[in-house]
Amino acid sequence: MATIRELHYQFKLNMDRVDTQSNPDFNVAEIDWLLNEAQMVFLKQRSSSRSNPKKTGFEASQKRIDDLSTLVIKYPLQPGITPALDATSNVYELSISSFSFPYFQLVSIYADVTVNNCAKKIKMKFAQHDDYRVLLEDSFNKPSEEFILYNYGRSSLGSGSSIFIYPGTLSVTKVYPEYIKYPTKVSFGSYTYIDGVVYPEQTLEFPPHTHSEIVDIACQLASLNIENPEYIQLKNLKVNINE
Repeated sequence: MATIRELHYQFKLNMDRVDTQSNPDFNVAEIDWLLNEAQMVFLKQRSSSRSNPKKTGFEASQKRIDDLSTLVIKYPLQPGITPALDATSNVYELSISSFSFPYFQLVSIYADVTVNNCAKKIKMKFAQHDDYRVLLEDSFNKPSEEFILYNYGRSSLGSGSSIFIYPGTLSVTKVYPEYIKYPTKVSFGSYTYIDGVVYPEQTLEFPPHTHSEIVDIACQLASLNIENPEYIQLKNLKVNINE
């Protein structure tokens, strides 16, 4: 795994090689900012089929699975969470702020339910807001021992959003979300970042094989800032190949 100092060195080396040291130098804070922007670009490319040239989403290929594997959170890193029940509507609410890690995107979700005084694990199925009321009355799609319905909304338990669960006649005791977390902010350490926080030294959380790709994206972003078309063209080609 590349250290944060190695990432900074690779960034400077890449920029100098192409531009023959003609570009203005980037300071430590600026390189950290570019690396943090780059890892978010990388994450969005790898997790969505709409934001990458090959139009393939997460888990559509082994490479994409490997690219994000260290950011996928599941049990036991994410223990089961007891959702809050609104007894008047028979709807459970699971605040995303109660997750153990900062949430980026759901991968899958299942629940412990009580069926005839017996505990059972069942999957949860997403239902769009314009459909779920109809599905709750549909014999083939209403909540059962096969699955229960859920969707998202603004949290009534605090800030942010929540997952709302429609259990039908079942009782939900625990919910187990599996999700992609936000990557930890990278930092060279020992200085005050632009958000006013002094972060400890931190390298990329992504698997080691992705680090050079993320540095390439950071160089791309830097080149956009300094308007270097030759470097942008070269890095676009390299990033598309790595996709």
